[in-house]
Amino acid sequence: MHDPREEQLDALLRREFSPPVEDAGFTDTVMRALPPRGRTRPWLLPGAALAGAVLAWLSLLPSPIWPQLVDEWSAGGVGAAFSLVCTLLLCISLLGCGWALEEAA
Repeated sequence: MHDPREEQLDALLRREFSPPVEDAGFTDTVMRALPPRGRTRPWLLPGAALAGAVLAWLSLLPSPIWPQLVDEWSAGGVGAAFSLVCTLLLCISLLGCGWALEEAA
């Protein structure tokens, strides 16, 4: 969508504010003195998701929820175990998405 008010605001800002103040190369000096950016690790997010899934599965392995979930699923019903596991998966997915968005920023 195109809003004419944005053009008016942009023109007002350009007219009212002067160009940036010259800093005699200070900004360039500071930018060169900064350490280089760390390299990206594309394997980190999938690796962390896999490790989290394995750890969650291992922590719930001795739980009686798995046989109960299988019984509910084979009976064709949706019970407390199914709801709990789905809620757990949803929460883990949302936490993973939040973490990924935070890392990307």
